[in-house]
Amino acid sequence: MQKWVKANNGLSWRGKQTQPRCQWLTLILLSLMINGCATDTTFSCAPSNLQLNWASPAELEQTVRRLSSDEFAGRQTETPGAALTRDYLNHRFTDIGLTPWGDSFIVPFEYQTGFNKAVGANVVGIAKAKEPTNAWRIVVAHYDHLGQSGRRIFHGADDNASGVSAMIAIATQWQQLLSRSPDSLPKVNMMFVATDAEETGLYGSSALVEQLQQRMPQAQIQLMLNLDMVGHPSFPYVVYLEGSKKFSHYGEFRNQLSANNHLCIKLSHPRPVGRSIQNIDWLRASDHYPFHKAQIPWLYFGVPTHAQYHTPEDTADTLDYRFLAAVAESALELLKLNSELLKN
Repeated sequence: MQKWVKANNGLSWRGKQTQPRCQWLTLILLSLMINGCATDTTFSCAPSNLQLNWASPAELEQTVRRLSSDEFAGRQTETPGAALTRDYLNHRFTDIGLTPWGDSFIVPFEYQTGFNKAVGANVVGIAKAKEPTNAWRIVVAHYDHLGQSGRRIFHGADDNASGVSAMIAIATQWQQLLSRSPDSLPKVNMMFVATDAEETGLYGSSALVEQLQQRMPQAQIQLMLNLDMVGHPSFPYVVYLEGSKKFSHYGEFRNQLSANNHLCIKLSHPRPVGRSIQNIDWLRASDHYPFHKAQIPWLYFGVPTHAQYHTPEDTADTLDYRFLAAVAESALELLKLNSELLKN
């Protein structure tokens, strides 16, 4: 996830900078005072209340540990670590039974950074509906991170190996449902995309939107779901859902997302308190923003930034894998909704 922050003179991007730890503690304490434990559900928001149904914390952890390993060296765009990541995702998409979007799962793109041209590559897998349709839903999670500085590796476990891991779990479960009980799924095509160059400027998702318009001009995209930082909950023990206020039927399905697993979901990230705490612009902070600009409906699951965010300490050992599993399950419930409920 990028760090877009609101400042007196507009928006600026912060790369590897982090807040002093005391400021994060202040944010947590003040958030507790303001937000309490209020949620959209009737159950208590606590780890002990999660009731997982199909997602495996152990399998999710295995994926996160692989992606955030020293071998992948922080997965920075245009590095050997990024290439290793694409190879790994290529194998995972193949094993799941997804089909490529064209000749290969790897979809390259060019982008401009200052006076220089750069090349990135998204990894795109397709799960077609049993019957032909122009209806599509897209799941996006960026795989790139900040790479390496000297001997320091920015592992990016939460940002965003967690989102990629959840996406792989969702794609696996979708394929299994598609083969054994297709009537339980909406009649839509699914696209699963691990985007590149998110950290440097949302270039992978911008290229994806452009390619969608060129390759699939007749596609009816009902929803883009972005998973970015979904494995490191703070307190209260909740995941945040951005974009939901744009969906007029949200009140009809919001409890359905966590009825089975008791995951607490709150609308919009908590607001920072005090002048010393940066106010992140969540609209522009991740891969949903290019879809927003293209007027494609989007939703975004994520947690607030934390002390390990954009530091080498964002490692696999710091994540909560039962929470990550619950997010994957709730995301699948969202993707399974009737098309009428997703209309703005």
